[in-house]
Amino acid sequence: MLFSSPKNIKNRVEKIWLKGDLHRANLEKSNIFPLQIALPTISAKALLTEFSKLQAAISTLREDSRKHGYLINDKIINHRQLGEQKIPVAIEFENESVLLRYLGKTQEFDTFNSLATQTLAQYPSLLTWLLRYPFKLIKFSLVWQSLLRVCAYFEANPKPDCYIRQLDIATVDTKFIEQHKGILTELLDIILPLSARNTAVSGLSNHGFERRYGLRYDLPLIRLRILDKALAIQNLSDLTVTQQEFKALNLAAKTVFIAENKINGLAFPDVPDAIVIFGLGYAVDLLKDACCLQSAKLYYWGDLDTHGFAILSRLRGYYPQVQSLLMDEKTLQKFELMRVTEPENTAELGELANLTELENKLFKFLQKHLIRLEQERISYTYLLQQLDSLKNTKIFDLYD
Repeated sequence: MLFSSPKNIKNRVEKIWLKGDLHRANLEKSNIFPLQIALPTISAKALLTEFSKLQAAISTLREDSRKHGYLINDKIINHRQLGEQKIPVAIEFENESVLLRYLGKTQEFDTFNSLATQTLAQYPSLLTWLLRYPFKLIKFSLVWQSLLRVCAYFEANPKPDCYIRQLDIATVDTKFIEQHKGILTELLDIILPLSARNTAVSGLSNHGFERRYGLRYDLPLIRLRILDKALAIQNLSDLTVTQQEFKALNLAAKTVFIAENKINGLAFPDVPDAIVIFGLGYAVDLLKDACCLQSAKLYYWGDLDTHGFAILSRLRGYYPQVQSLLMDEKTLQKFELMRVTEPENTAELGELANLTELENKLFKFLQKHLIRLEQERISYTYLLQQLDSLKNTKIFDLYD
């Protein structure tokens, strides 16, 4: 580049703006003006060989300077062939007003200062956040007042123990909070004391916002079928309960089957003193610390693929007594024609800590060959046969 054009200079100034130095200076009551931006150095050789082009570029720059109000700092050089030459070496913005007019940011910056002043008057603790993220204030400027109202509500009503729908905040509705959980989390984590938030919860997934700030939420559901009519609860055998209700559930079932597939759970045959839980997949974490599972015989039936064994391993981490069902080499061979390929990019390729020696051997085989035999591809008759053959075994003593 022979010399900076007005367009290039504008790009450089916009980059300075986007760094937020002007915003930080105002927040800290400091001054960054006059602000100088150095221009490329022009060599004596370039001045001689490109004299006409340089003079035209310098003239364009001076015209742009007069138009926008910034200054040009010149340096006098004595050229052997050209004599004394006045060459621009930097541009300079004398003050904040000139820079803002040049960028067309006067109104935006006024809005920032107004909101920042109000915010710090209400919450001085947000100064560090504003210094770090000045453009977030600008991004949310149209809803900033509502965000502050939400913060004020939680400050006055820590851990309100109600649904978002029940919060009574002027001009703020449920959708607003749902749509702004991210920015609200950043603000509330600074404003609220530790006692008003659950620091063990991070992120927004799985109702993270609600759990962190003491709100109620739609609890995860667990579906189960009672496989023994004698254990039915007021003639009900197909139940869906919340995680909390399940943890407190006192069932007389001695045996619990856990099936990964929903349809297999619905079609599972009657078994004395037994229930089946189904459709959870990796959400088997919901079963942790359940009273009715502590001393029960537990059997997990998952897909014969890497993910099925990963879920089995996770479940066994909570309940060491869990046994696998129809997740063996015999079943894999029996339904060889029903096997499909497991995509390598989604396969579970790590080590699993809670598998038996035989399970781990089969898991490694599935990892290597990327084989998948899904539960629903195993015939229902075969399931019945396997359950029937397990009656007299010590491991699967279902009918004692």
